[in-house]
Amino acid sequence: MNLLPNLPASGSKRSASSQDLHRECFACGVCNPLGLHLHFEVGEDGIAAATWSPSPEFTSYPDRVHGGIIATLLDSAMVHALFARNVTGVTVESKTRYQKPVKLSDPVRITGWVESVRHGVNLCRAEIKQENKRIVWTEAKFMAMPQET
Repeated sequence: MNLLPNLPASGSKRSASSQDLHRECFACGVCNPLGLHLHFEVGEDGIAAATWSPSPEFTSYPDRVHGGIIATLLDSAMVHALFARNVTGVTVESKTRYQKPVKLSDPVRITGWVESVRHGVNLCRAEIKQENKRIVWTEAKFMAMPQET
């Protein structure tokens, strides 16, 4: 089952304020030496995607990535899909389904997109695939960060 929507083209540029605010981000910040160093590409369809290779410091149980790290990967993908719409979003609610463990031994593909916007709430989705199989997915709500932040 493919959850990816058919969204209208929305451009792929982040606003300068989003870039500045995210420089120290644990997931994707270029100035965070201890972070995950994710690099997202955003397509014309607004879908943000990155590939990440887990390493042993992110272990929970043997050969499994910690669930908190997995949630971070998913959250970051959705934030980057929001950046493509010039929205600097903050998570207000998230529901994640861990169908199978994310193995430390293989790279993962993370994708995120904006499903809809209603009354200022951005409903986003993201998924992680490993060995070309969807193993974790999430749905989350984001609000735009106030401009004065």
